[in-house]
Amino acid sequence: MAEASVNDTQSKLEVMARFDQEALGFDFERTAAGYRLRHRLVKSLVTQEYRPDSTALDVGCGTGEYALMLAQVGFDVVGGDLSKGMLAIAKSKIKKRELSQKIQLVRLESTELPFRKDLFDTITCIALLDQIPDPHRLLVEANRVLKCQANLIVCVDALWSRSRRRYARIFGSKKLQQAFTACGFVVKAFFGDILLAQVFMHLLFDPKRTVLAAKVLEATQPLDRRIANLPLLRSLSAHYIIEAKKK
Repeated sequence: MAEASVNDTQSKLEVMARFDQEALGFDFERTAAGYRLRHRLVKSLVTQEYRPDSTALDVGCGTGEYALMLAQVGFDVVGGDLSKGMLAIAKSKIKKRELSQKIQLVRLESTELPFRKDLFDTITCIALLDQIPDPHRLLVEANRVLKCQANLIVCVDALWSRSRRRYARIFGSKKLQQAFTACGFVVKAFFGDILLAQVFMHLLFDPKRTVLAAKVLEATQPLDRRIANLPLLRSLSAHYIIEAKKK
């Protein structure tokens, strides 16, 4: 038991060090067209769920892109991350956009959330579930701190994603849905974001070529939106986006 605890601690430290090291590059990457498409899709989901005085948690908030988006929609936001480097960049961006009154940043471990049960109206978890040693525990903790019938929105890199880190866990769509169900969620929506433009993957995730990539997405997205829910094609997506409701 002690050996397992030591291994868990070591894994957490490795994850933290990795993201501290990658913080600046990570933030720059998020300006790429492929990431901005994902951002828009997630924003459309959280906007539908917003009600006055709603509170949201962005777990694994990284450099703050989704915490900022939640605040701009209207939520009072808690952004949490284990990486000091990521949080430092997030803090700077929040201050620059004058949203310090709407967003509180907290250093935390995603599998041990320091909040009481039934607290948040919405939780977002973007590009984290497939990066950590214990994704099951993260889902259990998210369920605990969500209010009844509230939504969890998760995004993970799919198998073919150009952006997927070499150390990332690979989830199939069936396994993902089973994981949500086992942790007390009902999956409301499950779709991919980039299908037809897969041949241009490098272009879509190159921040220096955002204008050209945006034109590619503009041409392919109308049909992508129609076929994104087809199980046989979903696996070709760059990312999976899952909207689940707490039972």
